Amino acid sequence: QIEQNNILELFKPYVPKAVTSRILEGKGSLPSERSEATIIFIDIRGFTKLADQLDPEKATEIINNIFEPIVGIIDKYGGSINKFLGDGLIAIFGTPFSHEDDPERAARASLEIMKSIEENGKIKIGKEVQSLKARIGINTGLCVSGEIGSDSRKEFT
Repeated sequence: QIEQNNILELFKPYVPKAVTSRILEGKGSLPSERSEATIIFIDIRGFTKLADQLDPEKATEIINNIFEPIVGIIDKYGGSINKFLGDGLIAIFGTPFSHEDDPERAARASLEIMKSIEENGKIKIGKEVQSLKARIGINTGLCVSGEIGSDSRKEFT
């Protein structure tokens, strides 16, 4: 049991909180659920062009430094990261944990994320400083969340 919990602790950063909580409680996988959710899509504008000028390790370091506060902001407003997509990410508000004001939470988080990227997105390359910006899309509607994939590899989305 202790070894199993240690393994789950190692996987926590890679799996949504709801999934690890459910596994730790011994309840297994999350059932599919239909609910209203607000989804935000964030794209770091200009990063792909910037990354072409950098070593891959440096580009990874920069994008991770930009994502770090974003993840904290999403968590602060009760959302969860669905997935990272290179220089973008998808976050969900309303499933698997819901609040009455999830659309407002997503909007507030998005505004704070824009400020964070403005503050943390000034990247110096040689003598030049490039300022990254965010493009954020927000939508609220019915969705189904659950496990997608096969018995050997699944994703909660």
